[in-house]
Amino acid sequence: MRLFLGDKVHYLPGARRVAGFLLFGLLAGCGGGGGGDDSAPVQISTNAIAFSATGPSAAVPASQTFTATFGKDVVQLAVVHSGDAIAATSSVQSGRSATITVVPASPAAIGPGVFQGAVAVTGYTCADTTCSRMAAGSSATLLVNYQVSPVIQSVTPYVTPSGVSDTVIIRGLGFQAFSSPTVRFGDTAATSVTINTAGTELSATYPALAAGTYTVHLDATNHTGEVPSNVALRVVDPVAFAATTLDHPASTTAVRRLVYDAERQALLSVTDTAPVNLINRYQYANGAWGAPTESAHGFVDAALTADGTRLLAINPTSVVPMDPVTLALGTGLDAPSLVTNSALKNIVVGYDNQALITTSLTTSGSTQGYLYDPAAGTVLLNGTSLNNATPVMAGNGVGAVVVQGDPTLTSDVASYVYSSSSHAFSSTGTPTLRQNTVAPAVGRSFNRVVLNGTKVYDGNFSLLGTLPDTTTAVVLRSDGNRAYAYDSAAGGILVYDISVDRDEAAYTALGAVTPLAADPGTGLQMIITPDGGTLFIGGSLRIVVQPTPAQ
Repeated sequence: MRLFLGDKVHYLPGARRVAGFLLFGLLAGCGGGGGGDDSAPVQISTNAIAFSATGPSAAVPASQTFTATFGKDVVQLAVVHSGDAIAATSSVQSGRSATITVVPASPAAIGPGVFQGAVAVTGYTCADTTCSRMAAGSSATLLVNYQVSPVIQSVTPYVTPSGVSDTVIIRGLGFQAFSSPTVRFGDTAATSVTINTAGTELSATYPALAAGTYTVHLDATNHTGEVPSNVALRVVDPVAFAATTLDHPASTTAVRRLVYDAERQALLSVTDTAPVNLINRYQYANGAWGAPTESAHGFVDAALTADGTRLLAINPTSVVPMDPVTLALGTGLDAPSLVTNSALKNIVVGYDNQALITTSLTTSGSTQGYLYDPAAGTVLLNGTSLNNATPVMAGNGVGAVVVQGDPTLTSDVASYVYSSSSHAFSSTGTPTLRQNTVAPAVGRSFNRVVLNGTKVYDGNFSLLGTLPDTTTAVVLRSDGNRAYAYDSAAGGILVYDISVDRDEAAYTALGAVTPLAADPGTGLQMIITPDGGTLFIGGSLRIVVQPTPAQ
């Protein structure tokens, strides 16, 4: 770096983030040489200033100024800034004082954290009587502190049952940039907190909470003030739904998907209904289920976003965001580069609100799926080709188990795990099989997985045991310790304790079969409420609401 003083060029050693010098002459004449600090004092109006931003996407804070005054022997003044906190400095001279402006760095450029900087103001005097050389005189330094707050983006699941302790995942930015982060839900401290290596996720366990809305707070020892947060955990009382049935709209032949909206106590179904597929919404209020409202737009699958603000629906060629209450349509996006004779098949949403969409062919074969980013408004090929794949997302949104295959295959094919954090697929350690009509079941934290309705695995895909071949639908309690299976031979729900390792042997049902209020029909889809208290079983004939057996 070069510093021009008079007609001389001085080369100075570089410092990290030293962004430049400001130099200006003060006097036409000069006094005697070598005045030094006493004869050429430089004083500044303050020793420190501070900036803050609420996060990396916040606006650049307003610049701040300070004043430097200097003695009569100073003939030139140098202003040098360094450190990540400062983007630039400028100054305006008036007599023997200067107003110096400090411009902070852009929050987006430096990211969350605590940053420092310094502005050194040095007066130069004549080193000889002709002022052909300069001598550094008095110097004063201003310290700059700059805090860019971490960002809390989401909590998953965002709806949980009251009265029980559980663990959620808090996503954001800059968690590692601050010391010893702790979490509060409202005023209630988390009982344990772990942070991932990238500083983008906190796993926080909360104690039993009463029903209500709890703002998620982050505290850190070196963060000044409250970390901004508009993310909330919604805690709801479990609803004791009575056993009953919900009628399909007329001309319904199959259920493709059931979705329970725990925040609003509503059930959504995607059905094959003539002349066009429907999304149906059943609202529970005042102790009863209402008649369904319908959206007739040929949708084949749907999933709630991780924050519950949108319902993401797919038809064979596009993805459409919808209002989860009114079912009003947003702006759809076509899937690019769809292979001939292929169509969108299933959609699941990860904890980052981005959706994995699988595809199918009218004939046997593999096709690429898609990733849909609602915030960016993009649908992109995901680079992985699968054969009519069926994904099921874990309740905490960290990832999905994906099975594939079609009836024409004569050999097993790989199953996969999809990671919501990397948007990548992994088949390492996962079993090979050909999917059947029973959708996978996954524990909320991915500690248990059931494939093809019969094979029970732990989170590392070690086979623990088996369920009967007559299982036609299965779901897991959120903790993964209970499997609830509809058994076609028994004609009802059987319960299994899958917390134990059976060394690949068959599990024995706990207690007798629980019959349903009515026959749901064929092609079953089954889901369980987050509190584990209710099963919804949808088939070709109707939807059955069934309190979970007590075993």
